[in-house]
Amino acid sequence: MTRRTAAENDRRLRQLGSDLALLYPGPAGWWEDADLRRIAGQHGAAANDIDVVAGVDAADQLLVNRLKTHQGELASLGHPEYGSRHHELIGQPNTERTRALVKLHVLEAMGHEPRVAKIHRCDVTAAHEPPRDVVRISMDVEIVDEPAPRNLVVPFSLAVGAESNIDTTALAATAVAVGGRP
Repeated sequence: MTRRTAAENDRRLRQLGSDLALLYPGPAGWWEDADLRRIAGQHGAAANDIDVVAGVDAADQLLVNRLKTHQGELASLGHPEYGSRHHELIGQPNTERTRALVKLHVLEAMGHEPRVAKIHRCDVTAAHEPPRDVVRISMDVEIVDEPAPRNLVVPFSLAVGAESNIDTTALAATAVAVGGRP
């Protein structure tokens, strides 16, 4: 791999952008229950600010956020196509047909993302242990100007109401590590 020039790195970082840093308390690669990440204070002092991510780390978040957002949710802000329609399948049985529709909606959502160069793999699989209404969306996504694909696993529950909370501790053993994340 050839080394990028400073100008190429600057262009790449501008293209990928920056965002508020999100903290995902579950296992690496398990994109659920995010909270804002705070900046650590000096010498053990409490931080009073939130952190920011840029570049490839921002790209990971933008992909997950696009999938976690219901399409049309940001229409009033001028982004009617942002998000995914797979949330419309909540309440459907966890069957091969439903999982195929989840995959279709996920691929459609990623097709609207200009920073995605190529999707190498997208699998939607059923959980093999309770809760059985959970599917895992596993993707290898190539970001523009980034040679190594990003590996993402995004859980999605088909359950309705209070049952739809995903217990990440029960599913931690099946989480897939995200490329570039600890």
